[in-house]
Amino acid sequence: MHIVNTKSLSQTIYIAPRNTLSSGSEYILRITDEETNTESDTSSIEQSITGNYVTIPFEFSFTLNRYYSFVVLIEGDPQEEVYKGKMFCTNATELEKFSVNTGEFSYYEDTDNDNQYIYR
Repeated sequence: MHIVNTKSLSQTIYIAPRNTLSSGSEYILRITDEETNTESDTSSIEQSITGNYVTIPFEFSFTLNRYYSFVVLIEGDPQEEVYKGKMFCTNATELEKFSVNTGEFSYYEDTDNDNQYIYR
């Protein structure tokens, strides 16, 4: 999962694509808002290869506390999918301590401690 924010319009994601990317090809970043199910394309994105990762800078206006899915495509006919992922938008600054599941999980504790099994 990639973390993005609303503080600036320009964002950067780092991906490990399924196929090797060539520097001469044109790429499309298709972002889908999972709440409204609307798609937006950022065409002709500039990418750079750093080691085994590809750096993709782009501009998009995100909405706070929403999930997005995205696809990186090679422009052409047919379009070839090279990466698929998810994004979450937050303005949290301490990302090591941030969790998208905060308050969603409740632990059940058995208070009678009898650990009974049913045998048939």
